[in-house]
Amino acid sequence: MSTLPLLIADLAARDDTALLRLLTLRPELMDPVAVDFAALAARACSRAGLARTLDRLNRPQLQVLTALVVTANPDYGATVAEVTTAVSGATHQQVTAILAQLCDYALAVNIPSASSGTCDAGHRHFLPVTNVREMLGSHPAGLGRSYRQLGASAETTLADDLDALLADAPAGAAELLAKLVPGPPLGVLGRGNRGPADWLLDKGFLVAIDKSHVELPREMGLALRHGHVISHFEPVPAKQEIGTVPDSLRDNAALSAIATLLRTMASLLESVNRTPLPTLAAGGVGVRPVRNASQDTDTGVAQLYFYLELASMAGLLTLDPDTSTWRPTATGWLQRERAEQWLWLVTAWLESTRLPSLVGSGKPVVTVLSGAVLRPDAAMLRATVLDVLGTYYGGARVKTVPPHALAPTITELGERYAWHYPRPARRVTAALPGFLAEAEILGITGASALTDMGASVIARDWENALALVDQALPKPVEHVLLQGDLTAIAPGYLSPALSGELALIADTEGKGAAGIYRFSTASLGRGFTAGRSEADITAFLSKHSTTPIPQPLGYLIKDAAARHGRIMLGAASTFITTDTPARLAELLAGDIGALVRFTLIAPTVAISALPPAEVDKALRAIGVNASLANGDLAIRANPTRVKRPREPAEHATLAPYEAAAARARIETGGDLGVVPLDPRHEQLALLRSRPAWSPGHGESATALVQERLSHAVATGALTQLTMAGSDGGEVRLVVRPLALIEGRLRVSVPDAGHEQWIPVSRIITAEKIPEATKETP
Repeated sequence: MSTLPLLIADLAARDDTALLRLLTLRPELMDPVAVDFAALAARACSRAGLARTLDRLNRPQLQVLTALVVTANPDYGATVAEVTTAVSGATHQQVTAILAQLCDYALAVNIPSASSGTCDAGHRHFLPVTNVREMLGSHPAGLGRSYRQLGASAETTLADDLDALLADAPAGAAELLAKLVPGPPLGVLGRGNRGPADWLLDKGFLVAIDKSHVELPREMGLALRHGHVISHFEPVPAKQEIGTVPDSLRDNAALSAIATLLRTMASLLESVNRTPLPTLAAGGVGVRPVRNASQDTDTGVAQLYFYLELASMAGLLTLDPDTSTWRPTATGWLQRERAEQWLWLVTAWLESTRLPSLVGSGKPVVTVLSGAVLRPDAAMLRATVLDVLGTYYGGARVKTVPPHALAPTITELGERYAWHYPRPARRVTAALPGFLAEAEILGITGASALTDMGASVIARDWENALALVDQALPKPVEHVLLQGDLTAIAPGYLSPALSGELALIADTEGKGAAGIYRFSTASLGRGFTAGRSEADITAFLSKHSTTPIPQPLGYLIKDAAARHGRIMLGAASTFITTDTPARLAELLAGDIGALVRFTLIAPTVAISALPPAEVDKALRAIGVNASLANGDLAIRANPTRVKRPREPAEHATLAPYEAAAARARIETGGDLGVVPLDPRHEQLALLRSRPAWSPGHGESATALVQERLSHAVATGALTQLTMAGSDGGEVRLVVRPLALIEGRLRVSVPDAGHEQWIPVSRIITAEKIPEATKETP
């Protein structure tokens, strides 16, 4: 039975609440917006969509789905009672509830009673949607393929008394079966004593795949398991004895980590600003530049790898394509308060598709800031690990943590993760130590226990997370101590504004919370170049110093100011001169002055950063025909447009957690108090406005063909294929599908008596032919 039409009808019949729940459970179905219910159903059955959804299932849900896949008849499905029998230890109520959840996920459909054949009308039948069987693999729950799929017969063997048959088996036969029954069902024939294996092959317990491999068929495996697909049902996670840590230890560790994080990141950005990081020819940054940055920041090389990756995730370091070096672009981050800086880094880490823990591993070795660190599922794995960590405190959306917080080990958390997310558990095993170490650096955990800030991060409560960090961190100081040795001592964390201005006119020395800034002629020159005057610097230091400006520092400021500015350097691409100052003043006063961005440097001379060709074009557009210096007619003869210099951004850089809110404001026309439409409601409104299905059109047409082919392979039914011929016309062929592998269909052609492979892309339709009335065109 084709499940796609059933799923389309089921989705169309659901009320708004049920559809919104589906779109919440599987948000990828809305990306892009589905035009009708058929498209929605096709996406729900697609391999990509199923892979994401199966990764979200917990162990009991996956166990019941596996049992349904194994026990369901392709034509009329399986009842709740049949599935319950297949899951050892499960109750009828538990299986009923989980099957309802699988239907909510659109992983299974409820078959109308009229389609249930000879089954009782009062019993509900369920079928897994198309492609679920293939996504669970050829050996679900450790069971092998069926006798039919293996090309063998089981009529005699399964009809016998297996216990009596095994009682007469040679020594070693029962032990061999005991190894294959739990799974995997594949075995290798050794070169030694093959007596037990040959006996099992002769009696039909095993089927030979080739000369050296055997497989335990599914029917035999179920019989030896006494009909149980799942031998041990796990409705709840296994009980664990988890150690605890005091709240004071946890909080102190987390706050120390946050302070170190912000201080080290600022130091790293300053180091990279002085010495940009060059890239290797193969991508990434080499060991030598990282070691230099490690010495500048007083951080270990291994830990600095994470800081570099984190800076890249947060957009604080970007690759300059012109110089092939990594440079800081952290203006927006440096100006934020420390709590906002922390949340910026945390949200960037959560959303990133990079795995910093991969740096230094593999052969060839993965280098930092290289493309080899990319993992498309990194954000999903981080989110699920944090969600599982939150379950130790009553749920993934916990807002607060008890005083004596649980501190699970990597092994304990891995075991709990394997229950909540069994399919991605193997993928997360290697990355789990790195995730937890990074969470410790970010202050999400402290002494291996979840912090209150971390709980807010898991709940995506950014405002509460900001408030908690802001309350916990020491308040920034607004003063320094000026000393006679030309240094300024910061007695704590300076405010971003004070720290930024002080770093402009002085060089940072030392490490730790209390910073040391040293004044020099060169550092003061930076301030003068940035537009600060002697009076500005003196007033700034007087305002923020608790002591008077020492005499040596005052003399240094005066001397540096006297030496600075005697020669000015700038960039210009075009100059313009006039015969009188009045003529130039008249020209600059018009629109042309703003258009070409003239800068007056003398009464009759102005310069522009734009190329001469563009300035000349603009002047002629207003009727001014300027003479060309040195008669250089190439300016007008060459119409090639020179690239304009990049305009500086006039808006503040947004943190990752602010991006969604900013997009909502843009979509609604600004801060007008308009609430943006929830994408789920937008999708729902579109679905309700369209017909449920247009057969043969849209996304569902290809999916329906794929499903019918899969069903024909599973049942071995004769099928009539309508295909696109080589001349562009239609070709019809009656076949018996045998296998569907990687976009190709292996079929047996009864009339021709041979097998062939057909590309699925050529197949237009597939229709089942009843055996008793088959007709070959």
